[in-house]
Amino acid sequence: MNRLLLDFRVWVVVASFLGWGGSTAQAADSPSKVLYLGDSMSIGAFGKTFDTAMRSAGFQVHTVVAGGATPYYWLKSYQSLPCTVGFWEKSDASERRVGYVRAVPKLEDLMSNTKPDVVVVQTGINLYATLRSKRRTKEQNVAEIRSLVDQMCYAIAEGGAISYWVLPPHSHEERYPKELQDELASIMRSVVEKYEGIVFESQKVTRFVDPYPATDGIHYGPPEAQGWAEKVSAHFSEFMAGETPTTPAPLPVRAVPVPDLTAADAGEGAKAIPDEVALRIRLEAKSEIRNVSELAYANALGLYEYRVVKDLRGNYPYDRIRIAQGIVFARRLTGAARAEIGSETELVLVPLSKYGNLAAWQMIDDLRPDFEIPIYTPRLN
Repeated sequence: MNRLLLDFRVWVVVASFLGWGGSTAQAADSPSKVLYLGDSMSIGAFGKTFDTAMRSAGFQVHTVVAGGATPYYWLKSYQSLPCTVGFWEKSDASERRVGYVRAVPKLEDLMSNTKPDVVVVQTGINLYATLRSKRRTKEQNVAEIRSLVDQMCYAIAEGGAISYWVLPPHSHEERYPKELQDELASIMRSVVEKYEGIVFESQKVTRFVDPYPATDGIHYGPPEAQGWAEKVSAHFSEFMAGETPTTPAPLPVRAVPVPDLTAADAGEGAKAIPDEVALRIRLEAKSEIRNVSELAYANALGLYEYRVVKDLRGNYPYDRIRIAQGIVFARRLTGAARAEIGSETELVLVPLSKYGNLAAWQMIDDLRPDFEIPIYTPRLN
């Protein structure tokens, strides 16, 4: 990018936040554009609070959040991956929250479409699996993390934007040892700073205090997540108000490999799951629908959670499963909608992503957030 143009865009970011304008530069009247990418940590209270704060400050924000996402999902260098554990996208014109999408949008495409001044990247939790993978040496794991973050930063800089990374918050130390958390933060920080990006050190302002394994040791409750988001929002406002580097450094020369994606590297939200399972299951929780007439669509899926009583094929790796079942068809309740808690059944199931046409059905999901177990659906005979 032309240096004069880049300096001007940075000036517009600062000027629009401070309310400068007038005849000096008409472009400064336009709101600064922010592309906000997040993983499951941004699905709930954190993402909603941060997104709202940025919009309230006058920024034009395009938010894309995919549960379980890592740079493998965002980068065009890697195959497109579905999101089966919660997807949220919001712009000034529209908003959608769905249980699954066939393919998470790629960073390069989002950059081209939204032309942001700043890209906020909230990620990292799902990279712990890569950092302690047993498939490679420790040195190779570190190099892999550096490569992923480097490719993200390069794509952002190449698109003329500035990186703002929200590093992972503190996790329960029985889930992820403190040394591992510190190591990942250090790796991410060093790469982002190479591109003169900004990092928010989330571990310094958060503390996971809920019991483990009674909770997953990762995802914060709404009050704690909101508090974390408020701290990030304040820091981001200071950054946008004048601490942005006025002349970003030239793009570093990359020498980063693009390894093949494997399920072991894709993070906890993308564990290898069987293409088909046969289970005897007991219903433990169900999403309820109270008034069919209020649905926006004629057909709807309901998300149910079951306890696995027996794995009939011995290939399912969890003790629980969430199943998207057709509970409304042609605006009428189905038999699945009337299933009772505690009832048992045997089903042959496939990942929800197998049936792309179900993305057009409304998803009813009022279960507690859980971004670590996959979503299946009954196999169509």
